[in-house]
Amino acid sequence: MIIVYDSGVWISALHFHGTPRKALDSAVGRATIALCNPILDEIYKALQGKFRWRAEDVDQAIADFKKETKFFPITGRIRGICRDPNDDMVLECAVLAKADFIISGDKDLLSLGSYEGIRILTPREFLDLHVNEKLNSPAPS
Repeated sequence: MIIVYDSGVWISALHFHGTPRKALDSAVGRATIALCNPILDEIYKALQGKFRWRAEDVDQAIADFKKETKFFPITGRIRGICRDPNDDMVLECAVLAKADFIISGDKDLLSLGSYEGIRILTPREFLDLHVNEKLNSPAPS
C-alpha cells in the first residue's frame, strides 16, 4: 500500500498527535509513505515558523518515518484540478507514486473524493477503514 499524507496531516501528527498521528503511525511497517519536496517544505515552514520547532527537531521527527518514506520529484504538470491550486502538488505526488490513498484534512482535497482511482480520506476515515479491513479479514491459520 502506498499513502500520501498531506502537509496538514504531517503537521498535526507531529505537533498535536491524536488521530492524524495514529493515521501516520499506521503506515509504519505496513505501507510506503510517498512524499515530495513541496509537501516537506510546507511541513518545515509550519513547524519551524508557527510552532517554533528547531530544524533538527523536524529532521528527527520525519526521520522516524524514513524507512517507510519514498520521495517523488514533482514537476507541476498536474494543475487546475483542486479548488486550491497549492493542493495540486499532493495529487501529483500521489499519481507519480501510484498511491492507493491520500490522507488529508483539507476540504479542497476531500471534496474530490478520489483522483485517478486514488481515494482521498480524512485520517479518521482511513483509520476506520483499516480497523474494518482487519476485522473483516480472515484470521491467520
